[in-house]
Amino acid sequence: MDPTNEPSVEGAAQARDAKTAMLEIAEQLISERGLDRVSMRDVATAAGQRNNSAVQYHFGSRDGLILQVLRRRLTALDVDRRQRLAEIDEQGLGTDLAALVRVLFEPIVDLLRAQPESTYYARFLQRVGPVMAPGIPEAQLRTATNDVVVRLIDVLSHLPRRVAFERIDLAVQMFTGALAVYEDRRDARNAVVNADFDKVVAHLYDMVEAALRAGVGPGESHVADAPEAEVGGR
Repeated sequence: MDPTNEPSVEGAAQARDAKTAMLEIAEQLISERGLDRVSMRDVATAAGQRNNSAVQYHFGSRDGLILQVLRRRLTALDVDRRQRLAEIDEQGLGTDLAALVRVLFEPIVDLLRAQPESTYYARFLQRVGPVMAPGIPEAQLRTATNDVVVRLIDVLSHLPRRVAFERIDLAVQMFTGALAVYEDRRDARNAVVNADFDKVVAHLYDMVEAALRAGVGPGESHVADAPEAEVGGR
C-alpha cells in the first residue's frame, strides 16, 4: 500500500463520520425543536464541529442537510418496502388490503422498534416530510411506495379514486403523527396511555384499515377522480 494514500483515506473517513454525525444530530434537533428553530450553527456545534460552516461545507445549505436526512431514511425504507411487496406477491396477497397496509407502514415500524429508546424519526418525519420530501430527486421516480399506494387505490374500489388517494394520504399522516406522539410521551416518561409500542402499532393498523374500508360520506359523493398521473406520482 502506498503510504501517501493514507492521509486521504483517513480524511475521507473523518468526513463521512462528520457528515453522519450532523445527519443524526439534525434529525434529533429538528424532531425536538421544529424546523424553524434549528440553525446550521446549532447542528455543527452539537455534532462537535468547531467550524460553524461545516453544514454548509458538506451539504450546501440547511435545506440540503434536511433533504439528505430524508434521503438517507426514505431510500432505505423504500428498499425494505419493495422487498415486502415482492413477498406478499409470492404469497398471493398482492391485492389484500391488510397486507398492503402493512407493507406501507411496517418498514418505519421496524425502524422505530429497532431503536426503542433513541429514535426521533417519526417526529422528524411529521415536522419535515410533508413539506420537504417532494424536493428529493428520488421522489420524482417510481418507488415501491408509489406502487403500494396505486394498489391500495385499486383495492378501494368502493371509493372514487381521488377519495381513496386522499384517505391514504391522511392515513399516512395519522400513522406517523401517532408514532411521533408516542416518541414524545416515551421521552417524557408519560405512561398514562399507549405506553407499549406494539399496542400502539396494533391500534393504528386497526384504525387505518377501518378508515380505508369505510364508505363514502355525504360530503364526498360527488368528488371527481384524480388524474392518473397525480395519483401515481406521489
